[in-house]
Amino acid sequence: MIEINSHKEQQYKYQLFNWRSELYDTNDNTYFLLAKFALLNKLKIEQVNVFFNQYFSIDIFNLNLSEHRSLKYLFSIFSNKAYIQNNLITKSSGDLNILGIPLTQDYYVNTRHQEKIIRYCPECIKSYKLPEHASLKYLDRCLFHNVKLEIFSCNHLATRLNERSVKCYLNFIKFICPNFPSAQPEKPNTAGLLSTVLQDLDKWNFSLKENCDKKLGKHIHTFKSMDCCNPELCAHFVLVKELPLPESLREFTIPTNAIRKINSVSIFDNSGFSFFENFTYFQHLALPIVYSSFCYLHRRNEASFIQSLLSFFDELKLDLMNKTEKFWYLHENDGIWTFSNSKGLYCGVLIHDLLIDWLTELWLPPLFTSIRSRRLQYFNNFHLMNEDLVKSATFIPVKSNISENKIDALFSFNRVKFQEFSIPNFSSEQMLALDSMCDELVKSYIYDARVWLNRIESGEKPDHFPPKSRALLSLQKVQNQYRLFNVQID
Repeated sequence: MIEINSHKEQQYKYQLFNWRSELYDTNDNTYFLLAKFALLNKLKIEQVNVFFNQYFSIDIFNLNLSEHRSLKYLFSIFSNKAYIQNNLITKSSGDLNILGIPLTQDYYVNTRHQEKIIRYCPECIKSYKLPEHASLKYLDRCLFHNVKLEIFSCNHLATRLNERSVKCYLNFIKFICPNFPSAQPEKPNTAGLLSTVLQDLDKWNFSLKENCDKKLGKHIHTFKSMDCCNPELCAHFVLVKELPLPESLREFTIPTNAIRKINSVSIFDNSGFSFFENFTYFQHLALPIVYSSFCYLHRRNEASFIQSLLSFFDELKLDLMNKTEKFWYLHENDGIWTFSNSKGLYCGVLIHDLLIDWLTELWLPPLFTSIRSRRLQYFNNFHLMNEDLVKSATFIPVKSNISENKIDALFSFNRVKFQEFSIPNFSSEQMLALDSMCDELVKSYIYDARVWLNRIESGEKPDHFPPKSRALLSLQKVQNQYRLFNVQID
């Protein structure tokens, strides 16, 4: 039992502590080892920190990469076992970015327990083992036992931020291993039996940054994010599905059944098309709506995405015309859905009309004819979008452009003729590139609308509007070529 106090004369006495060699495993999470040390010696975590600070100059609340390695080495000495440096305790070459979703792969960052869960193997924990690879979220199963990793939830409410990394593991052991620290039978060295798999994991884990950069490229902008999937989980789906995973690891990785497909479209490029990288987030939102407005007015027949929108509108109108029952309406003021077997009585806005209005607002201002109060705000915003694009030199003002102080007066009339403010300053090659990008965006919005409408027509009551996004659309620069990645889920 360690006796820690502040008396100077005690600092030079030999300090005793409890430890057992079978409690050490080279694959154990560092904080898990510290939690076992604290519970075995019946020490508060602050006392454990004092001990390692005093004798080894290690602050367990703020471990850096070398200190993680040092602690593993110390525990191997305490256990009278050979120290094997685990390659997972390595700083990766840089933060991963999976189509706009950041993932940090550095060991010393991931093991600082800022989350509310601990992933563990139900078989490993029987021998008081918690392998480091359990924290790698693209792995679904334990490499040693091939069983699905389980989850323990932590309560952070009463835990200081810098203490979470150890205290969560303390609570984990108390709950999952109530008999700790009673002795456990010695287990065979499973790591030795799976050296090939572990080596493959090491190579895979620390080549991810290079592989991601090579295949997925540099992230430029995300146009749509999936509403029904955790972003980080989606990133791990993409990571496992798209990158060259070693065959030995395939059975251990997270299932990818949720992803329906992943495809990418090459955006036609030339030397002058790098303006994609100079757009701000707001300008990226402005680009599709202002550009599509121009295309509707001047090049409707050659822009396929405009034709796709108009065809979908016709499809919705025809479907509504042929319907005889099951009409859903939305009261937009209070968000209440009403069901009726009649489309003659005013009960709100019909679902089919809602979808047309929604897509019109997103893509086709020239067709926007709403007399509702947001009409003035809508065209004011459209005017500001044009201004930003003009300032970026990607659009130029039209001759009939009006001054800013006249915008309110112009749009104060309900059905004023649509006013075009600017036109793109693009080459024909750049327009082809934008057409291909907008085509994918429009297809994605139409797909969302169809899925949402089909579920309602099959008997579901509407519970939200507009339809939730069922795709992640990310613009990437892959080896000097722009590509739009489309990730769709069921």
